[in-house]
Amino acid sequence: MKTTLVWLLTAATVGVAAGAALGYWEARPWTVSGEKVSPKSGPAAGPLQTQPPANVTQASIDETTFNFDKMESGTTQQHVFTIKNSGNSPLDLEFVSHTCKCTTVALNGASVEPGAAATVQPGESAEVLLEWAAKVPPGPFRHGATFTTNDPKHARLELRVEGDIVASTTLEPSLLSFGNVNVGAEGKAEMLVLAFIEPEVTVESFEITDPQLAEQIEVKIEPVEKSALPENAQAAAKVVATFKPKGTIGPFGGSLKMKTNLKQAPNIEVPIYGSVKGDISIAGAGWVEPTGTLRISPTKSAEGSSTRLNLSVRGDHAKTTELKVASIKPDELKASLGEPKVIRDNFVQIPLTVDIPPGSRPIVMMGEDQGGEGEIILSTTHPETPEVRLKVVFMVKP
Repeated sequence: MKTTLVWLLTAATVGVAAGAALGYWEARPWTVSGEKVSPKSGPAAGPLQTQPPANVTQASIDETTFNFDKMESGTTQQHVFTIKNSGNSPLDLEFVSHTCKCTTVALNGASVEPGAAATVQPGESAEVLLEWAAKVPPGPFRHGATFTTNDPKHARLELRVEGDIVASTTLEPSLLSFGNVNVGAEGKAEMLVLAFIEPEVTVESFEITDPQLAEQIEVKIEPVEKSALPENAQAAAKVVATFKPKGTIGPFGGSLKMKTNLKQAPNIEVPIYGSVKGDISIAGAGWVEPTGTLRISPTKSAEGSSTRLNLSVRGDHAKTTELKVASIKPDELKASLGEPKVIRDNFVQIPLTVDIPPGSRPIVMMGEDQGGEGEIILSTTHPETPEVRLKVVFMVKP
């Protein structure tokens, strides 16, 4: 039976730049014996033992790097890495991190987060599919995923895809950014899909990947007159997106997938970003308002940490609004709300304490290119703001 790990990588504009700078070991198209291999493949993870000793695990992989060569900007490509257990004991694989927050990981068909694990029995294999969307300016790229194993010789596996982005089709701008949108108002974002070789751009179909976000965004595709085209462009289509928030306070994000008539860019994926503002706001040490993120200073497992924020509720519903902690991820984070304090009739403050208890396991969730982010969701009785979302970045050291 084959255990399958499926990776779908889509790189956000900032995330790719950070991911490309990570300290991956340099792969060369040569085997350990010095014999050159295909330019599409990276080096083997190590020499294979044909007869492993009894009761040992042995992770065997033919390549750890795959070169896509040239990729059209805005398109996606994928590659499968096969990890075989050539030993005599079960091989444990754990997904540790990826180089982009916009990465969906599925384990045996179910979406998972960093920390997910799989066991490969002797003689069986696991497959890791890396799919990356080229949503950055032309130039070289390198992206990947990190696994740990219980094979002492291959305790850490860095799988990566790389290549060069070229552009006969470009997106201007490269993402749909709504900025800050107030509850009850609308936000608008526009972009051009530009072709520099083909004479026509047609968006045949599109979808927003997040179902909740799809309910709040309306997308229209409009033609662009030749007189309005940027220099050297042959054709274009305009994407006009309107965001109507349904009340959840905090940052939001997702992707718009489009199918086009363009031969070099039949599938285009565009990141979506923005933040919703309303009567409920947050302040305190480590709180980054523009991104809706709480940044907790790195701490040691034995010490833990505690951070206090203040939630402010303003307006006609300040006194009657109640809040509670609806969900927290990962388990290393704890959150609790204190007693409300009435400052005046239309202004109430509520303390929010975010703890990392002593004894928590070591973990890194420091943003897009370093394990992703944690999340705290608060539910409220405010008629216009049913939820408040906080992103959390933190690190627990051994």
